Formats: sequence, C-alpha cells, structure tokens
Amino acid sequence: LPLPQVLPAMEAIARPLLQRLQAALEGGGGPGEVSVLLEQLCALLGKVSPGERPTADEVARVPALQDALHPSVHLLQQLWGVLEAIFERHGGDSRVMEKLCRCYKHTSRNTAQGPFRGDFRSLVPRLLPQVTGWFERQPHSCFLYVANVCLRGYHDAPELLPTFRETFARMSAVVFRLLSAAPTAIPDNPDVVDDFFELCSTVLRLHPALLAESELLLSSFQCGCAALRIQHREANRAVVGFFEMLLVLRQAGERCSEMGPRPGSPRDSSSFGPRWAPLAAMGSSPGT
Repeated sequence: LPLPQVLPAMEAIARPLLQRLQAALEGGGGPGEVSVLLEQLCALLGKVSPGERPTADEVARVPALQDALHPSVHLLQQLWGVLEAIFERHGGDSRVMEKLCRCYKHTSRNTAQGPFRGDFRSLVPRLLPQVTGWFERQPHSCFLYVANVCLRGYHDAPELLPTFRETFARMSAVVFRLLSAAPTAIPDNPDVVDDFFELCSTVLRLHPALLAESELLLSSFQCGCAALRIQHREANRAVVGFFEMLLVLRQAGERCSEMGPRPGSPRDSSSFGPRWAPLAAMGSSPGT
C-alpha cells in the first residue's frame, strides 16, 4: 500500500492498543497484560511497511507527506512517552523490558531496507541515552542488545559516533560493576555476559577505537578472562568471539605498523599496536 493509505490504517490499528496500554498502566495492570500489548504493537512496528515513498502528485495533494518518515518510526515516536512510563512501572521485570526493546529492534529492522532506509537513524541520538539511563538503573541485557542493533545499523554515520562512544562507556561501567559485585555474579548473569561481549565484538569490528583509545580495553580483557569458564553456551561463545576479534585486530595492527593499512583490514586496527602491551603483560594470551 502507498504511504497515504498505510499511515491512517496503521494508526487505526494502533490506537486501541495504545489506549489499552495506557489504561493498564493507569489502572495498575500486571506485567503479563503489558507484555501481551507490547508484543502486539511490536508486530505492527515490525511488519507494516509501505512499498514506496510518496509520489510528487501525492505530496502536491498532501504537503505533509514531503518529509514523512516510515510509519513505524512515526508510530514509535507517538509511543515514546508510553514506553518511558512502562519502564517506570515495570523496569524490574525482564520479560516486559524484553518486549519493550523488541519495539525498537523490529522498527530498526523494518526500516533497514527499501525506500525508507535510514529513517530509524533519526531516533538514535534520543534512543541510546534513554536505554543507557535505563541500563544504569536496571541492568537488563536487552538494553545492551538495543545498543548493538543501533551500532550495527548506523556505525557509518559520523554524527552518531559521540553518542556511540558515551553509550558504550557508560554501559561498560555498569557491566563491570555488576559482574564484579560477587563471586557468583558472572554465572548469575549469563545474558548480560552474552550481550555485552557481543556488543564488544561489534565495537571491535566497526569502531575499534572506542575500545583501543580508552581504559575500556584492559577492563574488558580482564572481565572476559573472568568470564571464559562460564557454563552457558551463548555467553561462552560471545566471550571467545571477543578474544578472537582482539587477536585478529592485534595481527592487523602489526601488519599496519610494518607495511601500512591494507584494503579490507578492520577499521582503525593500527590503533591496537601500542596498546596491546598491557594485555600481553598480564601473562598469557586468552585461551579457549
């Protein structure tokens, strides 16, 4: 369907869901009810998509369509205050937060291709500080995943680099505190271990300077060493993948220092050369 038809149809479907969600929040609805409504909204955000941008004739008839965003992005903007209210009411419930984060994830995926590609990017400078603040209050792994989705999707937008840098630094600080709080903190939080080291690997692949040019490199290395023996398949795979990426970057950095950067080398890999010494000095290379 063309955008002029999709927008009103989508709003008509979303309106009763939004009203029920607001009523659930105001009336003390439980996490189960809120989760179901979020799941329904998520399906709408992730599946509905117009086939093309408005034509010149459509814009002439309805000038507001000139700069119209993808309808899922438009709907998500309308939901913003409600999603914040859901966190305030149910921020401690991991299931509700997972459903909430899926609204962001599926909107991003829905707009990743086609004529509306990139529309979600306009939300990232607002979204990442929001979920980072939430993660500092309630360290659910799904907030790390949202950061990873944004970085993978929009790493090539230079104006977003300061936002990515701040988000990664703040989230890393939360993870380090959480996973060092008790002897059982790492095995007790396998989802955080999994999503944090997946995020670290994305950073190393796309913007390694976020790690290489900060104190986070050594702290992440030490945290990874402590997490290597976690008895959780996905979390262990993520930690091992992080170390594998570190080794790839170290080798690429050595080649860059000897012969200069080669086409296809990981971004900024040369920045790892002088910063590898503190890691090597810890006694041994990471093992499996």
